[in-house]
Amino acid sequence: MDLYLIKIGGSVITDTKRINVAKRDEIERLLTEINNARKKSKVSIILGNGAGSFGHISAKKYRIHEGLLSKDSIKGSIETQQAVRALNSLIVDIALDMGMPLFPFSPSSFVNKKGRIIVDGFISQIKLALKEGFIPSIYGDVVMDAKQGVAIASTEDVLNFIAPSLKPKKIVLGTDVDGVFDKDPFTNRGAVLIERIDSKNIRKIVAGTGGAKKIDVTGGMRTKVATLHKMVVKTGATGYVVNLTKKGRLYKLLSGKEVRCTIVRK
Repeated sequence: MDLYLIKIGGSVITDTKRINVAKRDEIERLLTEINNARKKSKVSIILGNGAGSFGHISAKKYRIHEGLLSKDSIKGSIETQQAVRALNSLIVDIALDMGMPLFPFSPSSFVNKKGRIIVDGFISQIKLALKEGFIPSIYGDVVMDAKQGVAIASTEDVLNFIAPSLKPKKIVLGTDVDGVFDKDPFTNRGAVLIERIDSKNIRKIVAGTGGAKKIDVTGGMRTKVATLHKMVVKTGATGYVVNLTKKGRLYKLLSGKEVRCTIVRK
């Protein structure tokens, strides 16, 4: 079966202006679209979710991405991990009520970093879960770091680590805009959608892509696009940056239909 990696951005499923507030209706809608496409296309899925207001605020407060800096860092690490786990647990609970076999995998249990880079880990249990018909569910997490004590492993970091061993056909990066633009589409009416990114223009695109407007300790769109292109190069998959706030768009994309988005290739 073909494998699709899907990341749902935290800005889509949480209220980024309020701490630990999830958009349950949006979660249910997106899970329904994924489940319907999964049944129709008969594909395997690994589902990742961003943290949104469940993780980035506390991570920024305690500067977890910089490591164990003070006596409050350990407390902050645990608070951040508890927050991101709570959001993932909510997603899994909703999926369970819908009859979807999401099985959670906390990155802190299977990857380690050194200097903010994943250097060690194992994915045998994720492969086994896929084989048995589960939908592995991952998320951005606080993980151990051999150089700075702890670090943030974003959902993209984790997908980038597991993707080469799994050879997915599609990698979907879901966000709250229609794709990658030449300017910030929220502040520039004339922003133009970049329909294709590949090795010919990736450096220029990444240099021009801004960071996150909202609190985001994982680097915003710039880091996400760069990591997505790395995954595409490593795996031969086709990548997509797509707006998941638009009803039905994820279902269409997963079902092989054309949608407004940015396509990322080698």
